[in-house]
Amino acid sequence: MPTRKLGSTGIDVTCFGIGGGPFDADYGKSEEIIETAIKKGCRFFETARVYGNGASEEGFGKYLTPTYRKEITLMSKTHAKDGETLERDLDESLEALKTDYLDIYLMHAITSPDDFERRRKGGVLEAAQKAKAAGKIGHIGFSGHSDPAAHSYVIDQNIDDIEVVLMPINVADLTWNSFILNTLPKANARNMGVIGMKVFAGGGFFGGDVVWGRDRGAKRELVIPRLISTTEAQHFSLSLPISTTTIGCHDAKHVTENIDNVLSYNGMTQKEREALVEKVTQTALTNTIEHYKAKD
Repeated sequence: MPTRKLGSTGIDVTCFGIGGGPFDADYGKSEEIIETAIKKGCRFFETARVYGNGASEEGFGKYLTPTYRKEITLMSKTHAKDGETLERDLDESLEALKTDYLDIYLMHAITSPDDFERRRKGGVLEAAQKAKAAGKIGHIGFSGHSDPAAHSYVIDQNIDDIEVVLMPINVADLTWNSFILNTLPKANARNMGVIGMKVFAGGGFFGGDVVWGRDRGAKRELVIPRLISTTEAQHFSLSLPISTTTIGCHDAKHVTENIDNVLSYNGMTQKEREALVEKVTQTALTNTIEHYKAKD
């Protein structure tokens, strides 16, 4: 699988990563997901302490790290609002993942500038820097999905130790409150490692009821396959100046489909991107697709 530089971190990361959101140690398909991903060349795996109340990390610790730790880039995240909680979360993550270090550790789901400042004043960044100095963390970053202004604020602080950012990167994003337009250029200017998530709009492209976030309970129209394909959605994201994408997979079939889409990527022009955006714009503006973004 092709790799790209993860910003200034020095890490070469595969262009596809397994997202641990749907990953559960008791799910029954965790081992086949990991083995299929490894066999097809994926070497980036990411999770979070909160996923499955720790079950996601435990699943990785059972099926991934005992055999493949030296071959992979491993990332986790914490919702900690103070330094003491970060230290506890990190130690619990390391224990569950059966490793003594994380390549990347993120402050999870920053929602606003005030949210970031509360965490910083609570000692979260300082604790992460201390853990990095101790060798428990390779690189520090942050994630979020609700407001690009929050991401832009953190990036504008010019904190050298914040080297990685996880953000929504998808074809519907440009229609409103866009991370691609508002935040991605700032991250690129600082040579940050940009990881794209919600390539399928957090499931929004597949229709169905909104089960969390903005407009919970609303009905969503199909984007895939009515307007675009999964291949086009993934190629769109990969055509932007990012390092990699992460997608949660529920079984080996999903892993294979997603990785095959990545392997078939050979570029996309600006005109081709614009054509895809045009296809989804009306639905994106009139229907709840990116349910995870905050209201204006």
